[in-house]
Amino acid sequence: MNTEELKFLGIHSVGPENHLCALFYWEEADRHVPIWISPIDGVRVLQVLERHFNARPSTYELLIEFAEKLDGIESISVDQHNKGAFMVEIIDGMGNDFDARITDAIVLADHFDLPITFNKDLLADVAVYIGDDDLKEYFGLERDAAKVRQDGGESNVQVDDGFEQMMRDSGFTEEDFLSGGDEDGAGN
Repeated sequence: MNTEELKFLGIHSVGPENHLCALFYWEEADRHVPIWISPIDGVRVLQVLERHFNARPSTYELLIEFAEKLDGIESISVDQHNKGAFMVEIIDGMGNDFDARITDAIVLADHFDLPITFNKDLLADVAVYIGDDDLKEYFGLERDAAKVRQDGGESNVQVDDGFEQMMRDSGFTEEDFLSGGDEDGAGN
């Protein structure tokens, strides 16, 4: 299969509305895949990733327990994207495949120390370049300063347009990021 392993860069709160975004990095192409997730799912995933457990098992803890009973997880791949939803296929240790959400994939990949792979054709459609300044401002991340692009790729100005277009398509405007608050200034 024509897939690429992406590095998970965490879940980040983006913009004045604090939308949650799971961010993946495609090193080969120096592109990112931002995946917007619901606040409820994002908080639950963060609890598991940060090892905060309740007295009673959470849904994710139960999912992990079931996966362990099925001889673990063999692979996790993101194969399709439809109307903002990423379709994830999880193969358990017995060879069974399951349709899953990206948040389920993140939790299982973390627990079983597995990579999440993405279909390269899908990456061509959804991966965007995020410039150093935007990466730091919106995600609090810094690009490895030692990495030098040698592929003769597009200039940062040209590829920055991809990130800006993705943000516009998501309903963000430049004013959302510059104002630091609501349109009415009330901060509600």
